[in-house]
Amino acid sequence: MLRLAVLSVLFCAVTCQHYGYPPSWGSGSSWRDVSYLRGEEEVAWRAARETINDSFYGGSRYFMIPIQVLRAHKKDQVIEMEALFGESDCKMRGVPVRQIDFRNCAVRQGAERAIFRLIADDSRRWSGIEVWKIRDVYSYEGF
Repeated sequence: MLRLAVLSVLFCAVTCQHYGYPPSWGSGSSWRDVSYLRGEEEVAWRAARETINDSFYGGSRYFMIPIQVLRAHKKDQVIEMEALFGESDCKMRGVPVRQIDFRNCAVRQGAERAIFRLIADDSRRWSGIEVWKIRDVYSYEGF
């Protein structure tokens, strides 16, 4: 019984650290709104290829792809955004994750959807993207 309690506490600690709350939305006059620009949409596609499908949807049959950038802004080389992602018609075992993009994957009918917060800092030597799942989106919600 004690062993089970210890394992559940460790699992929660690891999960909360990886899937914790995102930092607050950046603000101030130095941030510039950049919604719906092609470069910012590419950040969302990079997040789908590099992080979201591995960390959040590894057991799913379909890749998650960006549908819409809901809001985004930029400060120097840091891009912060919230984007709507949905299940694509590309199956995980049919198309390599590095090849998913808007040309060969489309959102499937009745797909699961979710909103993610992304922060890309290209000023660092390793230009990774930090990702947090904000929430699932229900089928009756319009976007």
